[in-house]
Amino acid sequence: MGNSSDHSPTSHVPHAWPGMFGLYRYSKPAVSYNLSANAWLLILLAPLGGACDIFLRRERLIGVAIWLLIALVSAGSAIAQIASVRRQRLSASDALAAAFSRWPKVIALTLLLDITYLISLLCLVIPFFFVLPRLNLAVYFMLGDDLGVTEAYRASWRATRGHTLDIWGVIAVNALIFLLAATVIGLPFAIYFYLMYSAALAVAYEMLRPSTASQPDGGS
Repeated sequence: MGNSSDHSPTSHVPHAWPGMFGLYRYSKPAVSYNLSANAWLLILLAPLGGACDIFLRRERLIGVAIWLLIALVSAGSAIAQIASVRRQRLSASDALAAAFSRWPKVIALTLLLDITYLISLLCLVIPFFFVLPRLNLAVYFMLGDDLGVTEAYRASWRATRGHTLDIWGVIAVNALIFLLAATVIGLPFAIYFYLMYSAALAVAYEMLRPSTASQPDGGS
C-alpha cells in the first residue's frame, strides 16, 4: 500500500459522505474488483470467530492462538479491501502475506484499541459511543499508509472528526445485516450484502485520509 494521498483516477471514492446506505454504491464495485480474495478472507473469518469464543471459555491457550490468527486474517481482509477500493489486483494469499509482515503491529494496535474501548466503557459508558467510531479506521491507516501503532491511532482520530454519526451508521448497517441473517429466508441475502458492504469502511478511509495531513488532534 502506498502513501500517496491522491485518489487513483480508476478508484471509486466519493468526494462527500454518501450516507450509510450510499456507501454500498462504492463498496460493491470495490469488493467485486477482487471478489475471490475478499470472499475467501471473510469466509475464513466466520468459523474463526465462533471457535475463538468457544475455546476462550474452555481452553484459553487455544483461544488466544485463534485470536492471534483472527488478527492476521482480519488484517489481510482489510488489505484486500483497501486494494480493491484503489483498483489494485490482489489475491487472498498476497493479502495474507502482506498482513503477516505487519502482524506484530496489528496485534499491538488491536490491544491498544481494546484498552481504549474498555477505559471508555468504564467511564460511565457514554464516552465509548464517541470513542469507538473515532478509532474505527485505525487499522486501515496502519495498513493503507504503513503507519506505526500510535500514528494510525491518531490518524483515525483526526480523520473521523465530524463523522462520528457517519461511522456509527456503517456499524448500524452491519447490525441490520446480521439481524437479517437471523431468519432462514434472509440468510442468503445477508451473506450477499455483508460481502458487498464489507469494503464500506475502506471506502470511508480512502475518502477521509487526505484531510488528515495537516489537522491537529481535536474532539468530535
